Amino acid sequence: MVYQTARQVEVSYKLQTVEGTKPSNSAAKAFRLNEGGLNLTKEPINSNENRRDGMTTRGRHGSRNVSGNYSGDLSVGTFDELVEAAWWGTFSPALTIDEDTAGLASATLAVGANTITASAGSWITAGLRVGDVIRATAGLDDENLDRNLRIIGLTGAVITLAEDLTVEAGPIATYSFVRPKKVTQGMTRRAFCFEEREIDIDGSEVFEWCRIGSMALEMQPNGMATVNFSIVGRNMEVLEGAQSPYFTNPSYTTSTGLTAVEAKIVLGTTEVVDLTSLSLTFDRRAAGTPVVGSDLTPDVFDNNMTVAGSITGLRKDFSRTKSFLEEDTLSLHLLFAEREGEPSEFISLVIPFLSLASSSKSAIGQDGPRTQTLDLMPGIDERGGAYERCMAIWQTSAA
Repeated sequence: MVYQTARQVEVSYKLQTVEGTKPSNSAAKAFRLNEGGLNLTKEPINSNENRRDGMTTRGRHGSRNVSGNYSGDLSVGTFDELVEAAWWGTFSPALTIDEDTAGLASATLAVGANTITASAGSWITAGLRVGDVIRATAGLDDENLDRNLRIIGLTGAVITLAEDLTVEAGPIATYSFVRPKKVTQGMTRRAFCFEEREIDIDGSEVFEWCRIGSMALEMQPNGMATVNFSIVGRNMEVLEGAQSPYFTNPSYTTSTGLTAVEAKIVLGTTEVVDLTSLSLTFDRRAAGTPVVGSDLTPDVFDNNMTVAGSITGLRKDFSRTKSFLEEDTLSLHLLFAEREGEPSEFISLVIPFLSLASSSKSAIGQDGPRTQTLDLMPGIDERGGAYERCMAIWQTSAA
């Protein structure tokens, strides 16, 4: 007799547009899984019969519910569709800016130690925003080309970067920059069909009309950066033998997993290298609703997104404590990049508008350095102009 092992399981998924009807079985995507799984449960309906024999009448099955989670190592291009779904957003395509771009036509450039200045026009009108990662692809010195450059300040004329540049006095009349694709929060709700194929026993469980309930990012020293998606769905069916798998030849990304040690982190406008852990959660609190006349919820209902998180770091001064006391407005920018030649493939995550909700220190008398844990309190950024109107920005070099 063959028993199913916990390793020989393939998870694949595809966008589902019609509730109760599986999408076509081609062009699904495989989830590069660390651990997790979905389960269907049924609400028990217990009898209220008062029996004279002192026993209880068997209950019945009630409303169905699918729930669970999948986690994986963060890697470029692997989870883009699920990020869109969690954020109700749609990736805007890569943007190219050059000397002919509207808003910068005929402007020349000068490059400072951390700035790129246009002689006329507006980078904001051309489409850039604080938090964007850009790459110079032509016109600048070789030392400045094909690097991932993080914008931490922006006016019409001046881009301020977290990276150090080779100074170029200019005027540079011919140039080109690319801002790879990005997504912020939108209004497009999405559902997926997930399949867990159990290879040893030649069968599958197919879960339909599943929405992303929440998405969490975790970072620990000497560990992979990981992402976890909680899933809430409507129903499940079992397929066996020739019917399994339903999704044929799901595609896998081949990008390299990204680690916490290679991440670049900016809090406010300061590069930080003393964090010991970081977590962020984007929560939609998705759930079904039991109804009379059916054991299936009419839909899986997701809600306004909340963002929560915390960072823990080594304590070296009182600057973060003072930011908490004074309710300073800060931002958090995470850049994960593969270790390869430039331009390196990357994922960028920005929380543009936050304050510190709490500040707590590690106990006195412990070995090692004293640490400080800060809870984050993000909200929508309504400053306009150089700032995206959003709660979070996900940008990637993936096509």
